[in-house]
Amino acid sequence: MMEMKNVLVRLRSMPASFHEDIILRTYYNLFGRQVNNRFVILGHARTGSNYLFDGLISSKSTTGYHEIFADHNRTIGEDFDKVLSQVYRKESRDTRLVGFKLFYNHLTEEEWGRFLQHDEFKIIHLTRANRLRTITSLDIAFKTDEWTRSSYSKGRQLVEKRITLDTSRLIGRLEKIQSEESFARERFKGRPIIEVVYEELVRDPKSVFQGVGGFLGVDDIDLTKIKIVKQNTEKLDQLIINFDEVSQCLKNSQFADCLND
Repeated sequence: MMEMKNVLVRLRSMPASFHEDIILRTYYNLFGRQVNNRFVILGHARTGSNYLFDGLISSKSTTGYHEIFADHNRTIGEDFDKVLSQVYRKESRDTRLVGFKLFYNHLTEEEWGRFLQHDEFKIIHLTRANRLRTITSLDIAFKTDEWTRSSYSKGRQLVEKRITLDTSRLIGRLEKIQSEESFARERFKGRPIIEVVYEELVRDPKSVFQGVGGFLGVDDIDLTKIKIVKQNTEKLDQLIINFDEVSQCLKNSQFADCLND
């Protein structure tokens, strides 16, 4: 009896959204429909995945589950089947497509093997041509603990965001991203996959979303509903304290073009 009382106390302390989700899930389990079309936004952190994700879930027929395999949602390497089962649940009668975001480091090698057995997922491979921007944005996010910004919120001041990059590790970090991108293409060779480049998404979102929508079979994406905005609009030489040192490190490397911000 006391154990049940403790459970009830804990339930009552949960936020309202938790209870709303339980009610919604119960309703879908009873009256919802099984969805057979699924997608994954595959890539590296800080490549515009939130913006792309927001655009896709603006469609009335699409339900998204963000980074379900990330280490802030589970212990990496544990509960693979339980986590993945979220995208196999019944959904609203309007839903025709279900997906989530999956970064290269979200799964162990063993889990990647298990995920590849699910060949029903359409893959949206998102990359960023300027990998130095990816690293800079990532380090700023770790420093400020601000991972997204909406059009309703005020961004950080430049002085709060400026970071110093460790040039002894920089080329290795850039090569790792490059290698992960290539490995991802190899993993999903022969599968339904579309490549999306961050810079193209920002420059011409309408055309990119039309292409992705056609790939997924979605025709009601509403760009006016996207509230995510770019966080770091400043030049790299403003954001990176030791930019001169970074320039010396990269100027004769394969990543020299990343300096042309």
